[in-house]
Amino acid sequence: MKMEKRVTPEILRKHLKPLLKHRKYIESIYIYGSAVTKGQANDIDTMIIVNDSLKFPPVILDQIEMEAGAIEDEAKKQGLIFHFQPIKLLSKWWHLVLDGEPWIISSLKRVIIFYDKANVVEEVSKLIRDEQMYKKEERAEKLIERSEIYSFKNRQLLLSSLHLLSEAGTEAAQILMLFDNKFLLNKKKIIEELERNYREVLGDEIVGNYKEIVDLEEKADKGSLSEFSAENLDYYLDKIQRFIAKVEAMLSKK
Repeated sequence: MKMEKRVTPEILRKHLKPLLKHRKYIESIYIYGSAVTKGQANDIDTMIIVNDSLKFPPVILDQIEMEAGAIEDEAKKQGLIFHFQPIKLLSKWWHLVLDGEPWIISSLKRVIIFYDKANVVEEVSKLIRDEQMYKKEERAEKLIERSEIYSFKNRQLLLSSLHLLSEAGTEAAQILMLFDNKFLLNKKKIIEELERNYREVLGDEIVGNYKEIVDLEEKADKGSLSEFSAENLDYYLDKIQRFIAKVEAMLSKK
């Protein structure tokens, strides 16, 4: 009985390597679907993302597509069936992610990354696996739902709800920065980056909203926040919702 050919990272690297001659323009290349979940060699779904923030002639896309076609033809001789998706521009791919396009979100839950210039796919995949990335219109709703639950509990839970507000704002800021090929985890570093490079487009008040909530969270963690009520929670919930709305309005224009 003939043994079914299986996909391995080594095999993928061997066949996809020719695409790296275009690495100047390619942001990411990753494999998803049954090739990842089951190791199937007869259905290797492959995504190529090109950074359209760079200026390049249209012929570059044609060259990448021709290279992908050559890879498909050569791999088929060895029993490997590649299916290259139409090349995605980075801005379009980001909008699909932020809009919660089901097939994009599903595809990113488990991936084999061949090339990821700024670790964008790796970080987004992790956020999705951790269920920290939703459709943008759901994000504020989920925040409200969580915060309303805490509003009916004791002071300690009210204080801990600050963490939820801070995390929601941090997630929005990280997505904004990922769009610019930046990824920061430290909230203080995120504040510094917002103040340095995003104050003009977001506005002092909006950046200040996020900074204020992060500072409050730090005080709560240190036990130095003396007063905090359900009314306070509503006040800061409004602030973080305005921060998220401003970020998403900015992203919608990219």
